[in-house]
Amino acid sequence: MKRDNFNYLAVGSFVLLMAAVLLYGLYRITGHSGKGVLYVTHFPNVAGIKVGSVVTFEGYEVGNIELIEPVTQDNRTRYRVSLNLNKPVRIPADSRALIATPGLLSAPLVEIKEGESREILAAGGEIRGATGGNLMDSVATLAAQLSEITETGVKPLLTQISKRVDTLGSSMEKNIPPAMEDMRTTLARMGNTAKRVETLFSDENLKRLQSTMGNADEASASALKLSRELHAVTVEVSGLVKDSRGIVNSTGKELESSLRRADAVLYQLESTGRHLNEFSRQVRENPSALISSKPPVDNATNSAGDPK
Repeated sequence: MKRDNFNYLAVGSFVLLMAAVLLYGLYRITGHSGKGVLYVTHFPNVAGIKVGSVVTFEGYEVGNIELIEPVTQDNRTRYRVSLNLNKPVRIPADSRALIATPGLLSAPLVEIKEGESREILAAGGEIRGATGGNLMDSVATLAAQLSEITETGVKPLLTQISKRVDTLGSSMEKNIPPAMEDMRTTLARMGNTAKRVETLFSDENLKRLQSTMGNADEASASALKLSRELHAVTVEVSGLVKDSRGIVNSTGKELESSLRRADAVLYQLESTGRHLNEFSRQVRENPSALISSKPPVDNATNSAGDPK
């Protein structure tokens, strides 16, 4: 019986302890932690934050939001936010508080940016609120800008591209068939040329080419031999020229005498030709002179020194 009572007591104690842990966890989750030092700040917009939202000082978690209440300043509604800082920090007087979003999926929080003033803000003082960048607002603004760019820039560009593509397609439909026909003709010509080249370099032609090359080698050797023989002939001709110079020198006088004799013969022939011309003229004028005329006097003989 005592053992059963002990078991009941142990189970009850464990249940109460777990309930206390659960309550403490819920208390921590809702942001209600122990009392700390209170500071206030004002924001024109508190979208995303609520009571219990985290408060950080240069990224370091120092507390949470204690209270959010609307107030009227200069005929405009602003929000007074009470910050409960349960960790000791020294906040310069020119520090700023702003609503920030650490990440795309992170909950918004209040970030305190440390100032440069040497004066430390007293407990209960007011931290100057500033408008921070809201990630969701930035994303929405970016989406709006992208939508505007799409409407004003991308769609007209796509329309122009579509028109150009249609024009290009029409041009290709018009120009590609003739080009393909020209290509077919060119390929056919290339095929014929390839066949001719193949025929040119056939085995029979290659044998002929090799034979021609062999004949060319033989012709080259014969030409070399002929060149050598011509060189020998040139040497012999040079010797003959030297010999002929001596012969010319020795026979020069005889040639001069022969030339003089030839000159005298030519003179006599010229005189004879003149007499024949005169005789033919007389015959043409008086044919009877052939019968009654006397023999003509040979003036050439008289001029040569013969007596009449």
